[in-house]
Amino acid sequence: MFENDWAMLKVQMRIALKERFYFVYTLLVPTFMVFINKNQDFQDNESLYIYWSYIVVTTVFNGFLINIIRLREGGFFKTLSYLIGSRYSIVLANLLVQFFVIQVEIFLFNVVVTVFITHVSAATFLHGFLVSFLATLLSSAMMSGLMLLKIKQVYFNYLIAIFFILGIALLGIHPYGIWNYFLTLVNPFQLIYGLYAVHCNSTFYSIFISLCVVGYLIMGGMIFKGMSVKSRLK
Repeated sequence: MFENDWAMLKVQMRIALKERFYFVYTLLVPTFMVFINKNQDFQDNESLYIYWSYIVVTTVFNGFLINIIRLREGGFFKTLSYLIGSRYSIVLANLLVQFFVIQVEIFLFNVVVTVFITHVSAATFLHGFLVSFLATLLSSAMMSGLMLLKIKQVYFNYLIAIFFILGIALLGIHPYGIWNYFLTLVNPFQLIYGLYAVHCNSTFYSIFISLCVVGYLIMGGMIFKGMSVKSRLK
């Protein structure tokens, strides 16, 4: 049993390393943007959290969600599930790979910031390392609802592109009041940013973030538990 799980983990790792082009979006783009914005106020850790949230959400989407959807739409999810004896091993292996990739990306990003822009403390490195585990799991659970869509693949790609552009744009406006709570609930970039910065926010907002985390983790668990091996996209 564990041999099959280990084999699946190695397969998922090879897939992740093979898709090198995704690293342009997930690591090179935020690194490039941080150099563009380095003349702005970049002394507080909250500035880092924006880039971390981008890395987490884009990596989970490109590495976790798209991989699961491709396996299912190509019929490989069903085949691998029968060979291994459990569809959960595929999801878990994929998730573990994303944990590793995201930790490496955020570490490298922080090193670049420390060397070329401003000092990142050891405590900040540790904070990013620890919170990124929950951030990755939360982002995966939050975006798992997209797997329930019954639309053509081409329209799905357009929808995701719009979803990402809006999500990043809305994160950049730094919303306040009720608008902040609403965007935190529906925008994965905003929610992950809020998770990283939860210690910097009010008690009420921190409670709201905690409720969102619990709610989305339950939702994601239910979706993956009832996930069919059959194709959903048309």
